[in-house]
Amino acid sequence: MQFSDIPGLEELKKQLVSAHKRGKVAHAQLFAGRPGTAVLAMAMAYASYLMCENKDEDSCGSCPNCVRIKKLVHPDIHLHFPKISAAESKYDKVLAEALPRFREFVIESPFGDLERWTKKYGQENKNLLISREDSRQMLKNVSMRSVEGGYKILLIWMPELMNPSSANAILKILEEPPEKTLYLLVSYNYDNLLATITSRTQFVNVPPNNLEEIKSYLIEKGVENTKADHAAKLSEGKLGQALQIAEIGESHEYEDFQKWMLECWNRHLSALVHRSEEFSKSGKAPQKTTLNFSISLIRNAIVSASGQTPPTQSEAESAFIEKYAEKLGISKLENVYTLLNEAFIHLERNSNPRITHLNLSLDIIRVLNG
Repeated sequence: MQFSDIPGLEELKKQLVSAHKRGKVAHAQLFAGRPGTAVLAMAMAYASYLMCENKDEDSCGSCPNCVRIKKLVHPDIHLHFPKISAAESKYDKVLAEALPRFREFVIESPFGDLERWTKKYGQENKNLLISREDSRQMLKNVSMRSVEGGYKILLIWMPELMNPSSANAILKILEEPPEKTLYLLVSYNYDNLLATITSRTQFVNVPPNNLEEIKSYLIEKGVENTKADHAAKLSEGKLGQALQIAEIGESHEYEDFQKWMLECWNRHLSALVHRSEEFSKSGKAPQKTTLNFSISLIRNAIVSASGQTPPTQSEAESAFIEKYAEKLGISKLENVYTLLNEAFIHLERNSNPRITHLNLSLDIIRVLNG
């Protein structure tokens, strides 16, 4: 991955290159942005740039280091990512099975999210995390000498999925790193990180791409002009989402959300029980994706109810948001927003998804009919 593989974001690329040229490379950096944006891709391009033997304003892409990094097999770049938990005696086996799949995921989907990773990993029904055993692996990697004699980089994808013991275990190495050891944390929800971790890192904001950048990127990838324009408008600046829309067509998740709210409004309990049962069968990542989409939709409705313009949506979705916002008003929308966020937190803490979703529906009934 090179900076040139990522459309736009030129100012950020210049900042990263400038920091290296000035000798101001922070030992711990937190790359943060929304799922589906270029957060992981930017961190990987930055790692390539730092390790490149012939860099200028970008990595050369052809030196031995660049070639190995493209395949994610460079001995001085250590990848840490959410996976199924395992006892110490079985950890090496779990890592050996997960690492090749994660390398494939990053190469194939540099703008991918947790749901895509769980599908690639084949663990849709498991809660993935960065465990205590992962933190021990990090400590082991930190203690090793650099093979090439240059930087040694630990890239930690989604550190917000560290369990508390794992998060606490890496605090010391973040504070007192060995020479030429860099930590690149890639997060989509850094608010969930311990304050003691964020305070030890340099924040790198990776913004969404603009419409023209995404459209041009899709056309370069062979997407027809009209289709590329449509996907770019619906992507909310997320390259990953734009690629998915261009590949499989527009998502109509809002229609399912609309049906759900109508079932709550009409107190259709049998339909809500069935919906909760289907929700529980969908797998951990899709469950979180469903709630995240609902949270985003309610957030846009609150923006609309406040008299502002929400992010670009399809015409049908925009019409639904406007009508929903007018019907409920800001107070009820804020209550639903809070309930959705609380349900998301419960899921992250391994609550029963069927009970969590059904309780959420019952609580929403009380808000809508209050």
